[in-house]
Amino acid sequence: MKEFFTSNGFKLFIACFLIGTGVCILSFVPGANFIPSVIDFVVNPMQKLTNDMTDAAVEVLPSKEKTSDDYEEEIKNLKSEIRRMRTIMVDYYDVKKENTQYLKFYKFKKENKTLDFKMASVIAKDPNELFYGFTLDKGRDDGISVNDPVVTENGLIGRVVFANSHSCKVKTILSPDYKIGIIDKATGDSGVIIGKKSLADQNETAMMYITAQNKMQVDDIVVTTGLGGICPRDLPVGKVKEIKNDDYDSSFYAVIEPFDDIKSIIDVFVVTGFQGKGNIITEVLTQEKK
Repeated sequence: MKEFFTSNGFKLFIACFLIGTGVCILSFVPGANFIPSVIDFVVNPMQKLTNDMTDAAVEVLPSKEKTSDDYEEEIKNLKSEIRRMRTIMVDYYDVKKENTQYLKFYKFKKENKTLDFKMASVIAKDPNELFYGFTLDKGRDDGISVNDPVVTENGLIGRVVFANSHSCKVKTILSPDYKIGIIDKATGDSGVIIGKKSLADQNETAMMYITAQNKMQVDDIVVTTGLGGICPRDLPVGKVKEIKNDDYDSSFYAVIEPFDDIKSIIDVFVVTGFQGKGNIITEVLTQEKK
């Protein structure tokens, strides 16, 4: 019996009895009815907030749980939308490129009314080509032939060395195999463009066979002479960067910096016709030193 009165169960019973008795007594005390009011004041807003959150969750959450088929269908629709957006982006870039080309075409045509030309874009570059030659997307069917000059809106960059029906290869003015007469526009000093391996990687070429008495200055502009009938006259080639002595024969040459970064060329004009084309004239300047 002693164990019963000392057990936890008996203690819990006594505690509940005392709490109940206390609540009953308070209910007969004047003014004690404020306790339920206080409890209602605290509990009712919490209960309303809980109900509102429950209703909102019911509205947001789907009426039924999605299956794996539902998710697969959503993924399929998203992939289809991504493909559609990619197509739109490709079309956008094509239109943007065409607009840029047309603007260049219009400007170049306006400034070179005596030239016939075709616009072309670079489609391949040979990584083993030491002088940054490239292949264009136009060929014989477009009226392009071997030796046609290749230019940009800034000036001469090369010539066609091979053409098939729908493409052609271009050798740049950075190459030692490209030779053409040029002249300093300011001083009248003349020479021949002949590329050098030591200059090509810096996007530079050389104006060879200038005289020791030349009056050329840094930043002078050099242009084509037009002699030989293979290139129009007065096409800009570049500007004088430096005048040096040749290491082999002590002759003078000028380092020429083209007006374009030839290594990064994308769009060009191939000159297919110009005044004096094909009129071959013996040109002393083009005689190579053996």
